[in-house]
Amino acid sequence: MINSPTLQRHVELRKLPSGSLYNVANILEINNDWQRVIPFIPKDLRSQQFERKYNYEHMKSIEEHARNTNRKCAEVLFDEWGTSGRVRPTLEVLMNILNQAQIFRAVDEIARMLGEPPPPRPLEGPGAPIPINLTALLNDESVEQRLNSMASIESDNLHNSSHDQVACNRTTRQLKEPSDLIQFSETIQSKDIPSFSALQTFDNRSTALMQQQSNLINISGSKVLTTGEFPDFSALIPKDNETVPQTINTATTASTSTEIESSQVDMTPQSELSQYAAGGNLTSVPNIFSIIDNAILEDKKLVHFDYKELETITNKFSESFVDKPVGPIGKIGSGGFGDVYVGTHAKHGSLAVKRVKIQFQVSCEVAMKVFNTEVKSLSHLRHENIVPIFGYSIDGPTPCIVCKYIDGGSLLQKIAAKVLTEKQRMAIMTGTAEGLKYIHHSERPPQYDESGNLSESVSTRKSYFLHGDVKSANILLTQDCVPKLCDFGLAKQLETTCIDTRPMGTTAYMAPEGFNGTVTQKNDIFSFGIVLLELLTGLKPIIIANGENNNIKNYVEDNCLDGDITNLLDSVVGHWPQAQNVFILAQRCLEHLKNKRPSIDEVCDILTKLM
Repeated sequence: MINSPTLQRHVELRKLPSGSLYNVANILEINNDWQRVIPFIPKDLRSQQFERKYNYEHMKSIEEHARNTNRKCAEVLFDEWGTSGRVRPTLEVLMNILNQAQIFRAVDEIARMLGEPPPPRPLEGPGAPIPINLTALLNDESVEQRLNSMASIESDNLHNSSHDQVACNRTTRQLKEPSDLIQFSETIQSKDIPSFSALQTFDNRSTALMQQQSNLINISGSKVLTTGEFPDFSALIPKDNETVPQTINTATTASTSTEIESSQVDMTPQSELSQYAAGGNLTSVPNIFSIIDNAILEDKKLVHFDYKELETITNKFSESFVDKPVGPIGKIGSGGFGDVYVGTHAKHGSLAVKRVKIQFQVSCEVAMKVFNTEVKSLSHLRHENIVPIFGYSIDGPTPCIVCKYIDGGSLLQKIAAKVLTEKQRMAIMTGTAEGLKYIHHSERPPQYDESGNLSESVSTRKSYFLHGDVKSANILLTQDCVPKLCDFGLAKQLETTCIDTRPMGTTAYMAPEGFNGTVTQKNDIFSFGIVLLELLTGLKPIIIANGENNNIKNYVEDNCLDGDITNLLDSVVGHWPQAQNVFILAQRCLEHLKNKRPSIDEVCDILTKLM
């Protein structure tokens, strides 16, 4: 077993190693205990006056985001809280708040992560420690009294029809011996207990403990079992849906018959990943390398970048953005599945590096599915209006996607900055539509088996792509305002209409049928209609008016006089002759019934004529 150094109290939550809060999140998900934490989180960690950071609406937003991204609510809370505010919460802050909320199991888990003994619990109440030694439990007079009291209450409930039953304590059975609590119908002999010795795997600490005899269970007439005769059940638990290996396999590709010696472990990417896990427990480290698509590894168009090289050009993935003489460096954006950084490469120039966000084991599979989809889609879909991909990195603690850096910012930022002219807006509409047209008409690449033959297991019907998350934040602009679609993590290949188990995309841009999981290319058309409204009005996709959140579609419909968009146009544009025609196109794209929406070919034809 590889032991990692324990964490420090002052480490910020956002800087914790991958998967380190996995167990804490699991504990907080029980009975929605994460909601008990919310009232104790202060708005300002430095202030002496307590003010709540999150309210009921925030809690509903966390639940919705967790549902949409298939993650735990506690995980979303940690991500949001850990990256907001000037003073970021640390492990110590989290530990103190959990203690105030009296979620002591989570407090104990953080103490374990810090390599500290668990803090003392209250002597009474639900948080009081419970004895785990059965002999001590049965000899505890207070426990005996509580059991008698519980039996008395049950007796009261069963015979409540008689007032005299108040005195039922006299008839309550007194527990004196262990055998009075547990009755065995027959004596179990040690020979009847199967031997699991072949499955046992113990570390040095477990070996020391095996020298002591257990007094936990003493069955009359049978031999007393030592801890060495109890199986280590952790050896029976499969990792990543695989059978338990005889040796630790840390290979980054498909399973191999060659066993890896313990001395070789430090040479593998999985072992490099393990140094970022807390507590030295490999089971808490997501095995991300076992689920990277082989099609990516075999794609000769893609460059495999060394993680340390990406770390160097981004100044160790700096959280601050600096425009230096050699080029821009630092963080430029953040999303649900990763943070994006920029750096200048000696050969490839300015690069945008998307570092996949894997904070918890539960979201590892989802995050890697997004990674595989985005890399394969960008490699296959190469067009003037799609951000160019260079390659990827998988030899570090988290995988990265490397694309060309688009230096004009996102469409969302440009609309908010009020700098786009009428001509630029029309060009952005047309270019984005052309990019979607290319995506919608791109066929799925042929699939081949290991021998190089066309695979018969794959349907011979043609399948086409859709983007899946069209929005102004996912449209990057060059300095000349040429739009580039990015973020293909939710892209899909379709043979026909399909049903997804959960909504895909961003809520404010999502088609009505998308909320039910129906996925077609018409989802993209609806989302594009929202983008058209943003470009026309200069408004955000969600508008806060009269204390209510309104989708831009509903807001425009409620405030558009007789179908005329003129009064809602972005004031910085001035006279816009084609605005009304663009609005009519947007209304068609936003039809409630998907079959009434135009195809992307029709959209491109209309915009070309308007240009």
